[in-house]
Amino acid sequence: MLNPKLDFETPYTFYYDETNNIRTFYVRENDFNYTFTANFVLGGLAIEGEVPDVKDLIDSFKLQKTAKEVKFGLIAHGDFLDCLKSRKLTLYLKFLNETNVYFHFSSLNILFWSLVDIVDSAIVDTETIHKFGPDYIMHLKNDLYKLARLEIDLVVQLFYHYGYPNIKPESLTDFVQKLMEVFAPYKDKPEFRPGIEALNDILQKAVAKGSLPFVMDDEDHILLKDFSQFYLHPLYTFTTSSHIFDNEEEIIKILDGYRILDKGEEFNGFAFVDSLDSPLTQLSDVMVGFMGKYTQYRNTHSAAEIENDIMDLEPLQVVNLQLFIDVLQKSVEKNPAFHHETDAISEIGKLHLIRHVLRLKKIRENILDQ
Repeated sequence: MLNPKLDFETPYTFYYDETNNIRTFYVRENDFNYTFTANFVLGGLAIEGEVPDVKDLIDSFKLQKTAKEVKFGLIAHGDFLDCLKSRKLTLYLKFLNETNVYFHFSSLNILFWSLVDIVDSAIVDTETIHKFGPDYIMHLKNDLYKLARLEIDLVVQLFYHYGYPNIKPESLTDFVQKLMEVFAPYKDKPEFRPGIEALNDILQKAVAKGSLPFVMDDEDHILLKDFSQFYLHPLYTFTTSSHIFDNEEEIIKILDGYRILDKGEEFNGFAFVDSLDSPLTQLSDVMVGFMGKYTQYRNTHSAAEIENDIMDLEPLQVVNLQLFIDVLQKSVEKNPAFHHETDAISEIGKLHLIRHVLRLKKIRENILDQ
């Protein structure tokens, strides 16, 4: 059921930039062509009503005169925790929290995306979907993702050997058997036992029918051909809004290949600008770049590691992390549709952990906001 607070009718102005656009994601004999630990993020600033003046904000960064435009790398650098040490980032995040500017984004975990078609193929019939229900299916996809992360080298080799996601009909039984053998060492662990049993059950039924439709009849080894659907998604959902993209040939080619219709009429509510002439596009690069750093950190650290890191944060890092959380909260409260995540629930849920641990740290150090 859709969240009743989702609002696709209010006209906004969306500015876009991107990070971690790897163009194509494919499996090689022993690895992928690109690291899978950082999410692809497309998004930026969203504004309702009058566009705020950002000159004072940009001036406050005191960038070198040789800098032609604001870029994320000029505001913060290093990994996620290092970025939290930036005073320029503090200025930026405070501005977002104090104005009518929101953060919108689509975030894609490319490994999760590459795996979930296995589950979707096995439950494609309506009877199976009703039997398990959407929440259980999401947990099943999450278990598959976590298991694959634990045995990523074997999963890569298996995918390459069978030409995944183009498994041949005569190889289907062997593929499923080998996949379950990879996960066998975890079948007695309470965390994974129910998921492995359910996964094995639906896959064996799919084998009996001779089909995993979403991982057959495709191109060998190509896990993600391009990101076109993620550029298109906000256009056909926010049809009353204006969409401002950075003037990049790759994006222009993607959108030129489609004719978008809204109630039978062609939708032309998007434009391309040179970021040098668009301060809000430049400022979108900052938030998207920082979000990319966050997903890289989150996807590569356990709950225990995250808890330890937060407890060791310096005062400025605490301030910036809280401001970041506040921007996310402010934006999703304004409109839940601003945030579109294709990701494992175990990764998404780490934000709740971060909120909780940060609050505990502030209580212990008596720096909780009054």
